[in-house]
Amino acid sequence: MGWGHRKYWGAACESGRRSVDSRGDTMFELHVLGTSSARFAHGRSVSGSVLNTPGGLALIDCGEGMQKRMMDHNRALKSSGLENRTRISRIRAIFLTHGHLDHTWGLLPLLQTLDLDGRRNDMIVMGPSTREAIDWATQHPGETPPEETGISPTDLAILFSQWQSMATKDEAASYSIDWVLIPLDDDTPFKSPIQPLEGVTVTIVPTHHGVPSCGYHFETNRKQGRFNQERASELGLTEAQVGQLAVGQDLTIDGVTLSASSFRGDSRPGCSILISGDTAHGPIGFDVENLPSPPQLLLHEATFLADQQEKATQYYHSTAADAARHATACKASALALTHYSSRIERLSPLVSEAREYFSGGVAATSDGDWFGIDANGDVSHHVRVENGWNKKNL
Repeated sequence: MGWGHRKYWGAACESGRRSVDSRGDTMFELHVLGTSSARFAHGRSVSGSVLNTPGGLALIDCGEGMQKRMMDHNRALKSSGLENRTRISRIRAIFLTHGHLDHTWGLLPLLQTLDLDGRRNDMIVMGPSTREAIDWATQHPGETPPEETGISPTDLAILFSQWQSMATKDEAASYSIDWVLIPLDDDTPFKSPIQPLEGVTVTIVPTHHGVPSCGYHFETNRKQGRFNQERASELGLTEAQVGQLAVGQDLTIDGVTLSASSFRGDSRPGCSILISGDTAHGPIGFDVENLPSPPQLLLHEATFLADQQEKATQYYHSTAADAARHATACKASALALTHYSSRIERLSPLVSEAREYFSGGVAATSDGDWFGIDANGDVSHHVRVENGWNKKNL
């Protein structure tokens, strides 16, 4: 595949912006299409989720077979009469949490399919790295770092460089890819220099894993304050006059100007969702004072149960209890568990363990489940069943 590409090492980039989707009262839909850790197990696929936002569709991680899972899921949504969609052609940006292959191995086939389908819009592929790895990859394009450098061969700086070198140059590509590496200097969350989803602010949340890794906090723009209908009624305003004020236009009556802003209360926080990626317990990014806002939903890995805490620590993963502690620390409204070890067959023990440490709603996610967050911040869990989905409120 001879796709065109541009590289951005943590630099600001505004390409990829599109008009905002019209999605009614739903702010976010998170479609979880892979819940297994490391390998396929118990009917569960490896990592990959689709986030439908007011600014368009985003892909969070892209494990093996992701494009087929998206296509199958999209057909199921359509056959169930649901309006939400997960077509790969609608992806505006791909956010990788780290470079391990169970989170990235489906990326190149998906990008090639988009080329074969004649995609025209640029694609942003972004993920975390270190300045050392970025410098090394820049000086040694397409190469694997020797062990003495201390740079992991699955650092995204290395993988991005290798993937670009694999692309042949004898064919013109239908679209360009912006490969964006975000250097992580410490554990403090920070606003992403790349904001590809209009109306949605992305914050990078550094995490603790075996390679540079991060989670992503997505937040819609603040909502305007509520309109003071009672005051409008007291003044005897007509429907047309109220409409003028409601859209932000000042109104003049008998030489007296009524300011539109005086009919609005204070702006209200937007809705937000936090996706952890792979992490051990403890990053400061899960403390609410370090985040732009408490998330309505935290999707967090739960590779092990607490009786496997030693393994979780050894391999930089979390238990269900760890996930619940992070949910409490960031003041999430609801917690969704994912990324289960093949040792785990039944999911109910994960939920029971998490509820010991978190008082909000808890769900153990299965492949094909999706979550909705409406404009009021209410979270719904849509559980995949044979003929569609059953809705539960969290």
